[in-house]
Amino acid sequence: MAFAHLPVAMCVYSHRQRSSTVLGKRGFTLIEVMIAVAIVGILAMVAVPNYLQWNARYQLKQATTELAGSLNLARMAAMNRNLAVTVQLALVSGKVNVDFGGALAPVLLPQSIVAFTGGPTIQFTQQGLSGSAANQTLTLVSQQGTTYSVIVTPAGKVNWCAKMTCP
Repeated sequence: MAFAHLPVAMCVYSHRQRSSTVLGKRGFTLIEVMIAVAIVGILAMVAVPNYLQWNARYQLKQATTELAGSLNLARMAAMNRNLAVTVQLALVSGKVNVDFGGALAPVLLPQSIVAFTGGPTIQFTQQGLSGSAANQTLTLVSQQGTTYSVIVTPAGKVNWCAKMTCP
C-alpha cells in the first residue's frame, strides 16, 4: 500500500508547481505595450491629415449643394410670388452670408468656407429667369484652397460642380 501513495504524491506536487509557473506568465510586457502604442501613433499620424482633408472637402461640398438648393428655392419663390428675387452674397466676420432679399431666410455657410468669387448678386425674374444674358458663376473657396462652383444659366437653371469652372 505504501507503493500506491508514492506516485500520487509526486503527480500532485509536479502539477501544483507547473500551474503556479503558468499563472505568473500572464499579461503583456512593457516592450510589447510600447510597440503597440508606437504602431497606433504612426497610424494616427497618417490618418489625421487625411481625415482633415476629407472633412474640409465634405463641408465644401455640403455648402455648395446647400447654396445651389437655396438658389433653386429663390427661383421658385420668384415664380410663385410673381416678384423678382435678388440673392446677395457677402463676407461677414469671415463667414459667407447669403441673403435672399426677404424671399427666404438668410443662409450662413460653414466657417470652413472662407471666400467666394463671382458676382455677389444674382437676380431671378418673375418667370424664373436669371437677370443676366450669360452664365453666372459663384465659386466657393475652402480654407485649404479647394474650390467648388455654382452656375446659374440665363434660363435660371442652377448647377454645381467640384471644379473652379463648370462645363
